[in-house]
Amino acid sequence: MTEDFLAELADVRAQVAAATETEHASLGSFIRHEVNARADSPLAGVVLAAALPRKDSPTQRSARVQLATAMVLLDVALSLHKLLLLHNPDADTLDKSLVGGTVLAGDYCFSQAAVAAARTDSPRVVAIFSDVLKELSESHLRHLFGAAQEPLDEFPALFHSGGLAGGMLAGQSEDEQQRTANFAASLAAFFGPTAPAQRPDTKEFVTAMQKEVAAHQHPRWLGLMERGETH
Repeated sequence: MTEDFLAELADVRAQVAAATETEHASLGSFIRHEVNARADSPLAGVVLAAALPRKDSPTQRSARVQLATAMVLLDVALSLHKLLLLHNPDADTLDKSLVGGTVLAGDYCFSQAAVAAARTDSPRVVAIFSDVLKELSESHLRHLFGAAQEPLDEFPALFHSGGLAGGMLAGQSEDEQQRTANFAASLAAFFGPTAPAQRPDTKEFVTAMQKEVAAHQHPRWLGLMERGETH
């Protein structure tokens, strides 16, 4: 990975850590575990690759770091709420304090994610963020109450939304934004629950990258895929 890409990833990690600092002991323990588990989240790299414009500026760099921070915090929040799926809501032995702490910690991270999204100063980014939050929250509820049978995998939707919002910040046309978003979503196969056991051939993704995303972004996408191969 290039030095500027690594520096931005480090900035995202620092901002996520700062956003999730809380003096509330129980909330802090819930949140720190999930944040640490996502210290090197590929989602941040997806956003930072998709949002790189042809001509960069400090303002654009700040906006894409904020967007990446928002998406990682959203992933943390969803993961906290997903812990509820490990329990039967009707079980007599359900630990109510665990459920309460999980919900509060997740809601706290949702709020911090929304703040980061707003800091991009882009109404379109906030709208994309809101749409994926609604989509995935509804998916969680369907799984929580047994209305869905397929495995719960948020990565395709998160990667797609991160790519779409990133492409918008990069000043891409609507068609370019959609191509970037679709390519980003395809990378979920590298980093989702089935990886690395069912990981597709990297060459297929390199070919798709060359066709679908802007050439100046290629080093970042390649760096992200190379990191995926080593994890």
